[in-house]
Amino acid sequence: MRMLINIGFLFLISFTPIAQEKYTGPIIDMHLHAYPADANGPPPLALCVPVSNMIPHYDPKKEWMEVVIEHSTNPDCKNVVWSPKTDEELIQKTVEQLKKYNVTGVLSGTPDLLPKWLAAAPDRFIPSLKFSLPADSMSIETMTKLIKEHNIQVIGEIGNQYHGIAPDDPRMDPYWALAEKLDIPVAIHLGSGLPGATRMGYPNFRVKFSDPLLLEEVLNKYPRLRVSVMHYGEPFLDELIAMLFNYPQLYIDLGGIPWGYPNDFFYDYQLKKIVAAGFSKRIMFGSDAMNWPDLIGISIDIINEAPFLTLEQKEDIFYNNAARFLRLDER
Repeated sequence: MRMLINIGFLFLISFTPIAQEKYTGPIIDMHLHAYPADANGPPPLALCVPVSNMIPHYDPKKEWMEVVIEHSTNPDCKNVVWSPKTDEELIQKTVEQLKKYNVTGVLSGTPDLLPKWLAAAPDRFIPSLKFSLPADSMSIETMTKLIKEHNIQVIGEIGNQYHGIAPDDPRMDPYWALAEKLDIPVAIHLGSGLPGATRMGYPNFRVKFSDPLLLEEVLNKYPRLRVSVMHYGEPFLDELIAMLFNYPQLYIDLGGIPWGYPNDFFYDYQLKKIVAAGFSKRIMFGSDAMNWPDLIGISIDIINEAPFLTLEQKEDIFYNNAARFLRLDER
């Protein structure tokens, strides 16, 4: 009888879920934006979490933008966040989130917007130069000057995908070469964009340019280049894993995808797969909060609540990996 009791006790212990320990240390957010309050439409705008469920179906007899505005002003979802109404409120609420969660953010922006954001909390932002061809096409001399004048630490978000330009497009060669020469890391958008992007002012956006394989020739041509794949090239997970395996200098950030899809999908079919493949040391946290500062805390909670991540892996994702990529001190 005692043996049966002991066996039953061991069985119970084996199948009792282990309480997840949350990471509470400093965080580096690799994916923030210095946007005006109306960057995504007239504020305030609602965003449903997850975004994939925000507009569950669409009849093209209607204009897509009409449908988007309808759902953004009268949301029909349980988990909704609202954007601030003014530029000042957007900056204020973003800084509040950064302080609340002890976050330092890589802030992507243009030279005209960055100074105002940086002045609001200089110890909470790492300046990054927003760049996309063809709109931001500039001479190498001009970019070099901007980098020095604004103490730019990262080149990105490089949003060429929205304009139908692949990472290995020859027009990018001078900029890749400059980043390698200056030893400054770059962050490039590869992955899901705005739902219905081709009907929202980006007619040349193509999902196929999310493929991380399009970075292969770039990494071979510029072997000392530090590259972060924003949104981790979702949904091209197998291609991403192949690139991480073959190019150890490649890093990824999670920006936007944790709140873009339901947790079960993000956990089981994406994050867990990358971790299981052995690449937890090159995954970096990113919120991609844009005009919704509350997404910073929401994104942090989603990672902290991942049932398969150890505390060490959370510490790497939230801080150490980005610190290593940026050549800051690890914990």
